[in-house]
Amino acid sequence: MKRYNDLDAPVDGRSLERLLEGGVDDDLARHVAHLFVRDPLVIMKSRLRLDDATETDHFENLQGTNWQTVRWKPPPRATACGPQVGWRVEFRSMEVQLTDFENAAFTTFVVLVSRVILAFDLNLYLPLTKVDENMRRAHLRDAVLQQRFWFRKHMAPPEEHVDDPDACEEMSVLEILTGKGDHFPGLIPLIFAYLEAIQCDPETLELMRSYMDLLRRRASGQLATAARWMRARVAAHPSYRGDSRVPDDVAYDLVKACADVAEGRLRASELLGEQPIPPLRTDDAYYVPLMRRTIARGERASLLRAYAARYSAERDGYEGEGGPGGGESLP
Repeated sequence: MKRYNDLDAPVDGRSLERLLEGGVDDDLARHVAHLFVRDPLVIMKSRLRLDDATETDHFENLQGTNWQTVRWKPPPRATACGPQVGWRVEFRSMEVQLTDFENAAFTTFVVLVSRVILAFDLNLYLPLTKVDENMRRAHLRDAVLQQRFWFRKHMAPPEEHVDDPDACEEMSVLEILTGKGDHFPGLIPLIFAYLEAIQCDPETLELMRSYMDLLRRRASGQLATAARWMRARVAAHPSYRGDSRVPDDVAYDLVKACADVAEGRLRASELLGEQPIPPLRTDDAYYVPLMRRTIARGERASLLRAYAARYSAERDGYEGEGGPGGGESLP
């Protein structure tokens, strides 16, 4: 593990010493001691004096300012109802997308990759210096097409002898997703192998195909990323002078276009291909709590008659189609 921790991250000496004395292993102790090199950004006055034996707020105030791409999360305090939440790893590097479909695609991809890692016992570890270098490159313009990123060459022990089974190499995003050569299968093929192994139902599998296709086409350049799409709209606006200054009307039109795409009023095929985005409904956008009033007798009788008639018709149709009992009355 130490070969991956190749960054000289500062640690709080007293915290590190206390953790090691308490039996925490060196790697975990250094991770936690690194959190204590800074003060918390936010702390609530009402949560200043707590019993740290039963409450985790003091630790979470420090943990919550650890803005890395992946965050290790200890279990929260147990509640009286519901299952106990265990240890977690939080993936934090994604930007929110314009539409629910895109957000679902990226979120589903991350969840499925996590399941693939566990199911196939894969190793995706990289030295932290290469993780930082990947992040630096990812911030460059059109990085998805123009940059190459460090990734592990062998996610599982190779079947044949290789000089360095722990080696990393530079790959394009498309290669990371779809594969490179004979040694790297790609994350998307691994996802479909996993879905086949768990016997995923056809309807869900088709939805997963649409999600993975969006990612693949973005990585290949067939579809634009949200950043490229927004840059193109700004550059094509008649008020933009090509001087990196965005006038108010350009900013307004861009934000309006983003809202129109998100809410299904504007079709952006260069961004989403043929994927339809249904118009956003606002008639049921707000939570409706269970009302406390007592329903009057007349209203209650009317509701019961309406729903009894509806289900009676459905039941009669079901029996006519040879439902349970060979046409006999349902219980």
